[in-house]
Amino acid sequence: MRNFEEWLNLFNSQNLYLFNKDESGILWLKIKSMIRKEILDFIKIHFNIILQTKTQQEKFRELYNLAIEGMITHNDIDKILHSYNKVEIATIEQKFHEIESELYKMTYFAWGGDSTNSLDKQIVSYVKDIYKYNDIVYKIENDIAENTRNYTLSSWYNNWTTILTEHIFKIHPKVTSAIGKIKSVDFFIENIPIDLKITYLPKEFLKMQRKNYGFGSEITLLKQIAKRYSLVFDKMDSDETIKYQIVQQIKDTNNKNLFWELQNIDKQNQKIIYDTIHNKYTLIRWLYENQGDLRFGAENRLFIVLIDSSDFSQSWKLKRNFRIIRPTIIDYLNDFSSANFSNNIVDFVFHQKNYKALADIIFIVT
Repeated sequence: MRNFEEWLNLFNSQNLYLFNKDESGILWLKIKSMIRKEILDFIKIHFNIILQTKTQQEKFRELYNLAIEGMITHNDIDKILHSYNKVEIATIEQKFHEIESELYKMTYFAWGGDSTNSLDKQIVSYVKDIYKYNDIVYKIENDIAENTRNYTLSSWYNNWTTILTEHIFKIHPKVTSAIGKIKSVDFFIENIPIDLKITYLPKEFLKMQRKNYGFGSEITLLKQIAKRYSLVFDKMDSDETIKYQIVQQIKDTNNKNLFWELQNIDKQNQKIIYDTIHNKYTLIRWLYENQGDLRFGAENRLFIVLIDSSDFSQSWKLKRNFRIIRPTIIDYLNDFSSANFSNNIVDFVFHQKNYKALADIIFIVT
């Protein structure tokens, strides 16, 4: 059994796999999620647990040691977590359908900012490149205003779809929520710490798989079709815009050969989706190895991957489709076995360092 400092060092070094093997590690994570003033006050009032230390880190250590010494049981910790969560869960449950309805007011999804979706970097680039007052005012009133709107709306949409999705997990009897929202853990399913990630089928993953399958680049194939059939597109546009231009022109024609070529590309993508669903490890490893430096984590993850197979660009709409999401999650949790999940070991490399985690994927495909 490791002491407090050993678990702290393992946590800080992203060596999180070892937490799965030791009940004291799970206790450490649960207690970490409780170390906030309002939660500690709740514990003092409702469970008469009075800590003698002053700082949060000291209180964290003291509470952990009380649990290790048997003064507080693992069951007591779970009772605190469930009890504190009751109000939040009841509030979301009451507003669930109202929030869901509001989410359906989103008519489009577009991040504001530059090519990396960074609004602040785009603003900085304007400030540095534009020296005329009238020109910067024009950018503020047009580009920046529109991008700020897009960024805010997209962030709002992602926030509330995530809250509702997490709520479906939290109300299930197999799930205990990490109430303090600690990094690396959203909740515990049968005492396995889980970080939930909601995402789409990554464009770069699809591009890589098309190459691995020998299908060739989708945008290259579409450009070749456009050239053969004299379809026009702006070569200076982004690949996504060019793809849209060509595909829409194909759909607007009555040319059976054009339809066949487009359907052939679609069949290739469907083949990749089918194989990915039946061999999740390839995508799981890719998702770990291609995460950004700032958001890097080696924690256990449960990915929800949303795929509109008829139009990947519309997959964002599935995030609010709780008529599909809710029963799919409930079925997954009903069948969940910690023993089986513990077999889902993924080994991956990030910046030339080896990591290990437990992970799975729930696919939502239409």
